[in-house]
Amino acid sequence: MPEIKPLVMVVNDDDGMRDAMQFALRLEGADVQLHAGGAELLADPALPTCACLVLKYHLPGMDGFEVLQRVRDKGLTMPAILLTSAATPALRARATVAGVWLVLEKPIMDGALVNAVVGLLREIT
Repeated sequence: MPEIKPLVMVVNDDDGMRDAMQFALRLEGADVQLHAGGAELLADPALPTCACLVLKYHLPGMDGFEVLQRVRDKGLTMPAILLTSAATPALRARATVAGVWLVLEKPIMDGALVNAVVGLLREIT
């Protein structure tokens, strides 16, 4: 029987970043689905099977917090990692209230995102 890989959904409007995250996370054994924005993610029928959500904070249409709130409104509780270029104390406090598992500040160096996702997946599986 084939091994079931954890599904990681990445929401980022930067094509290059999405592709790089998909490549790196697949090397670590995750199944990865990419989305350019929140509406696309919310329409994905596989969303309830997602093990980990990686969200960029600044997205067109709705920001990462709005996307996460809509995911939570669907009754989904998977952990979320938020990517931002300005991890201010206020943003970190908002992330804590929103139930974000980790805030990572860009530029993300030394495999920090991949390491965080892999560590999280090990913790929850």
